[in-house]
Amino acid sequence: MKSRLHLYTVITVLILLPGTIVGQNKFDALRFSQTMPAYDAATMSLGGATVTRFAGYGSFIQNPANIALIEESQFTFGISNRDVRENSTYLNRRTSFNDNQTGISNLGYLYRFPTTQGSLVVGGGYTQLADFNRASSINAFNENHTIVDFFLRDPGNQYFNTAFNAFAIEFDDDFDEYFNVLRADGNFRGMNQYSELRERGQLGEYSLMLGTEFQPNFYVGMSIGLIVGDYRYRRDFVEEDMMGRYVDAPFDVAMILNEDRINANIRGANFRVGAIYEPVSGVRLGGSFTTRTVYDVDETFSTFIRTDYYTLDADGANRYEDTFSGEFSYRVTRPSVLTAGVGISLLPFADLEVSAERVNYSRMEFNGLGIVRDRDENLAIRNDFNDVINIRAGATFTVTDQFMPRVGFAYHPSPRKAFDSDISFLSAGATLQLNQGINLDFGVQYAVFDDELDLYRYSSTGVATSRQEVNRLQAMFGITFNF
Repeated sequence: MKSRLHLYTVITVLILLPGTIVGQNKFDALRFSQTMPAYDAATMSLGGATVTRFAGYGSFIQNPANIALIEESQFTFGISNRDVRENSTYLNRRTSFNDNQTGISNLGYLYRFPTTQGSLVVGGGYTQLADFNRASSINAFNENHTIVDFFLRDPGNQYFNTAFNAFAIEFDDDFDEYFNVLRADGNFRGMNQYSELRERGQLGEYSLMLGTEFQPNFYVGMSIGLIVGDYRYRRDFVEEDMMGRYVDAPFDVAMILNEDRINANIRGANFRVGAIYEPVSGVRLGGSFTTRTVYDVDETFSTFIRTDYYTLDADGANRYEDTFSGEFSYRVTRPSVLTAGVGISLLPFADLEVSAERVNYSRMEFNGLGIVRDRDENLAIRNDFNDVINIRAGATFTVTDQFMPRVGFAYHPSPRKAFDSDISFLSAGATLQLNQGINLDFGVQYAVFDDELDLYRYSSTGVATSRQEVNRLQAMFGITFNF
C-alpha cells in the first residue's frame, strides 16, 4: 500500500527543513586543481617536458621564458580528441563504459620583434589545461543496502525532500519517524542496481605573455592568464526489482530512478614567471613559478527521483516523481606550482629534457560553502591529500629538416593518501614541415590509472564504492604558420 501526508504537512517539512547542497567536496577541489601534460600537439608528444625549450605554443605553461627561444613569429591552432574507457568493479561485477569528446586545444599568436641582438617576444591566445572526461557504469544485485538509505540520511536536503515527494520515503505516524519504503517491514529484499555516470568539460587559459633574452644566454618571461572552463556531470542511478521480490511487500516498489545533473562555469586568474640559463652550449637550466589560482565556480544543479509501484493507488496512479533544482556559487583555490628542469642538446640529432613540478595539493581551499562546511572540507583536504612532485621527460629527434619525431613520459603521483591513483602518461608524435612557413604537428598520449568512486553513503560508516581502471587516449593535431 502507499500512504501520503496531508499537503500542509509536506509544506511544513519543506519550510522547517530547507534543501541544502551536498555535492561540493574535496574531490571537486582536486578536479579543478589537476592539470594534464597536454597543452598542444608538440608539447603533449614530449610529455609536457618544456621547461627549457620551446616545442609548441603551450610550452609557456611550463615556463614562459621559453617563448624567447623562437626564431620566427608564428600563429598556431590545434584540436584535441579525447577518449576515455573505464572498467568498473562493484559488488564483484565488472562493467565497461566509454565516452569521447573533441575540442580546441590551443589557439595563439607569438610575435618576435626585430632585434640586433637577443630576442623579445610577445604573444597571446588560448591553451587547454585540463579536461574532465570520465565515464563509468555499474550493474549488480545488491542484497544489503539501497540508495534510498542515502536519501533518508539527511532530512531537509535535496535528496530527502525529493525522495519524500516521490514516495521513496514515507512517514510513520505511530512512531513519528520517516522510513525507507524498501525496508517498511524490516526486510530488505535486495535490488538490482544499474548506473551510468558521465563527466565532461574542459579547463583552459587565455594568456598574455612576454619573453626576452635579458642577458646573453639568460632568458626571462612572464604571463598573465584568465582561466575559464565548464564542467558537466550526469548520473543516472536505477534500482529495479527484476526478480519480483517486492510484488507482495507492504510497499510494492518496482523501480526507483535517481537522475543528478550539475553544470558548472569556472573562472580564475594567475600569474607566471620563469627563467632559462644556458651555462654552456647545449645545456639549459630552467625554472618557473605559477601563483595560486582562485576559481569562482557557479553551479546549476538538479535532482530528479521517480518511484514506480506494481499496483495502482486510489487515483489510478503507480508512478510518482519530483525534481529539486537550484544554483550555488563558491570558490576553490588551486595551490601554487613550482617547476624546474634541465635540457641537453649535446647530441647532433636529439634534444632531451627532464623536469619536475611540485604541487601542494594539501593547500587547496574551499570558500563560500558556509563557515562550518568550509572548515570541514578544508580540514579533510589537509588530512587526505599529499603534496606531490610530477616528473616529466621528453626527447625530440631530428631525422631530417622536414621531419622531427618526439616521445615523452610523465608520472603524476597520487595526491590521495588513502588510495593509490598514480597516473602514468606515454606520449609520441612528430612535426612535419610542409614548406618553409607551415608545420603540421600531431601527437597521441595514453594514460592509465586506478580510481575509486563513492556511489552513495548508506550509514555513518558504510559507503557504496566501485573501483575503476581508467584508460585515456588523447590525440591532438595542430598547424603552425611561421613568418
